[in-house]
Amino acid sequence: ARDDDETMNAVAQMNLTSKVTVAGLKPTARAQRAAVKTEARCSAADATRKAASLAVAVAVAAAPLVAVEEAFARDVAPYAGLTPCKSNKAFAKRQKTEIKALEKRLKKYDAASAPALALNATIEKTNTRFANYGESGLLCGKDGLPHLIVDGNLEHLGEFAVPGLGFLYVAGWIGYAGRSYVMMNKEKAKPTEGEIIIDVPKALGLMFQAGGWPLLAAMELKNQTLTEKAENITVSPR
Repeated sequence: ARDDDETMNAVAQMNLTSKVTVAGLKPTARAQRAAVKTEARCSAADATRKAASLAVAVAVAAAPLVAVEEAFARDVAPYAGLTPCKSNKAFAKRQKTEIKALEKRLKKYDAASAPALALNATIEKTNTRFANYGESGLLCGKDGLPHLIVDGNLEHLGEFAVPGLGFLYVAGWIGYAGRSYVMMNKEKAKPTEGEIIIDVPKALGLMFQAGGWPLLAAMELKNQTLTEKAENITVSPR
């Protein structure tokens, strides 16, 4: 009987050990599967990030490779009859016509003469001018002449905005210098004479100072000296 009890205890202990071992293995296997899934997700996320970074790098690197005429003339559709000057037949014909006329005049003079040298220089300048027009992305019409786009299209911003701002700056420069000269001349005993006979040295000095007129005008506006006071403005009787 004692042997039977020992045998039953041994069998029960073995069953308990096997259950504990199996119960311990299940969580371990689950943890391993979860770790594998997490690693797979991380690898997929890393691959996605790398692919996105590569796509951005390719796009940035390819941007400068876009042709000038494509960058400036890809929106030609809204402008009927206009094509990039580089591929415009009338533009090329106009260039050939001008060069042919200059070469015809060149045949009348000796190669070493002054007129011939001047005509050769003119031919070179003409070719350079047409080449610059073609490479700058300007749009030409059926007349073979470049047409400026001034409707606010950012693709053609340099055709009007930049020259326009340059014109406004130069006009303001001249106007501010003239205003400064008139104001300085009023302090003299004979202001009218100073306006008739220009004091060139002082006028040049004021001209150089007026180069920074946007900043100077802003400072005067802040100090309330840019405009005259209302009580000093005369009103004609009615």
